[in-house]
Amino acid sequence: MKNKNSTSTKPVSSDIIDEVYEKRRKARRFQLMVVLVILVLLLSIGNAAFSVFLYTSSIRDERIKMADGTASLAATFIDTEKVDNYLENGKTEPGYKETQDVLRNILRNANGVTYLYVVKIDEDGCHFVFDTDTEAEGSLEAYEPGEVIPFEDAFKPYLPALFEGKPIDPIESNDVSGWVITVYHPVYDNAGKCVCYVGADVSLDDVSESITHFLIRVVLWSALFLVLILSVAAWLSHNYQKITEWEALAEKQEQSKQLIREIVTAFSKTVDMKDKYTNGHSFRVAKYTAMLTKELGYDEETVEKYYNIALMHDIGKIGIPEEVLNKPGKLTDEEFAIIKSHTVLGYNVLKDIGIMPDLAEGAVAHHERPDGKGYPKGLKQDEIPRVAQIIAVADTFDAMYSNRPYRKRMNFEKAVSIIKEVSGTQLTSDVVDAFLRLVDQEHFRAPDDHGGGTTEDINNIRKKFENEDKNE
Repeated sequence: MKNKNSTSTKPVSSDIIDEVYEKRRKARRFQLMVVLVILVLLLSIGNAAFSVFLYTSSIRDERIKMADGTASLAATFIDTEKVDNYLENGKTEPGYKETQDVLRNILRNANGVTYLYVVKIDEDGCHFVFDTDTEAEGSLEAYEPGEVIPFEDAFKPYLPALFEGKPIDPIESNDVSGWVITVYHPVYDNAGKCVCYVGADVSLDDVSESITHFLIRVVLWSALFLVLILSVAAWLSHNYQKITEWEALAEKQEQSKQLIREIVTAFSKTVDMKDKYTNGHSFRVAKYTAMLTKELGYDEETVEKYYNIALMHDIGKIGIPEEVLNKPGKLTDEEFAIIKSHTVLGYNVLKDIGIMPDLAEGAVAHHERPDGKGYPKGLKQDEIPRVAQIIAVADTFDAMYSNRPYRKRMNFEKAVSIIKEVSGTQLTSDVVDAFLRLVDQEHFRAPDDHGGGTTEDINNIRKKFENEDKNE
């Protein structure tokens, strides 16, 4: 007989145990997902902040480099012996207007630079020598030569160095001119004394808007990344399997090469657009350079590199006044000297591009000659960079064998004969040999060339070509 106060226990069923274990597994899974969400959110926030920092730094560095290059280029056109005369006599001083026009032309072609000027620093303030601002609607009132303005607060820490004529770091300020970065490039006379500074301003007023757009893109990509991570985590929690990560390095490298090609192509289009007499010249010279480089046995990477360098060989023409660059008649000796300066100007523009340090070689040396009679340095034989030797042949051929508004192209056979005759003197011999081999393989002749072109005496042709070469 059972005791009324006694109790009996029933064994716990396996279904209940399984249910408890399943609840615990779901709880652990949920906890893991929460941890992953928090980690991914923290990573996304940190990535967004770091990306904005890098993006902002990139914009600043890019604009500082543009301002520095522009100021450096402008400094080459300042006559140091006339700075004091410019301050005293202003626009009536001979050469003042011509120099101011060159500075304005440089500013027009300097993408992103908003203000270009020349000042002399004295204890009482900045004495304006040149101001590129015009009276156009929306522009600030231009400072007159000799006009003095006080130093802005942002410049005061740099005054000791400025008074001594030393280089200074870029200055960031936010005043009447807006939020700008100013680069000061010292201009030295023959004795090494700083006589003035070229100032170039780049605006940062649009940076906050750009950062906002960039941040939105980063957030969207981070959200997509979060969804992807959570999806993978959920899959892993159910399947307990490891997955391998894949790399896209090859594709990224190809994208980088394509970006370089697009940037270089854009710059070369700018040159050809400015020089109406040589439309398409840069692209043809680049194509011929690639053909010659390949024929000479170089690998595909070098062929690609030399193609890009050739596209930029005439970049210095951006700094040449249009009235000289596009003059239809024969140039004076002074004008020819200005044209020849495009090699040095091109070098100054390209020398600091770290991603392709060889770009500047093609710009500065493509008019050098094996006999030492070229310019700007009079290099001889192997002193001339290899890429410049190849560009020289491509450039010379295209100069003769292309239609211009002021003349028709030369007869193909005649142009080839001139290339052959100047081998070893004006052009490097083995590059000419490669050119002639390609000619024998029926390259270089235009599809629409069925004969014709000038067949004058070769000496007359050469004389004409040498005159026309002053426009190349």
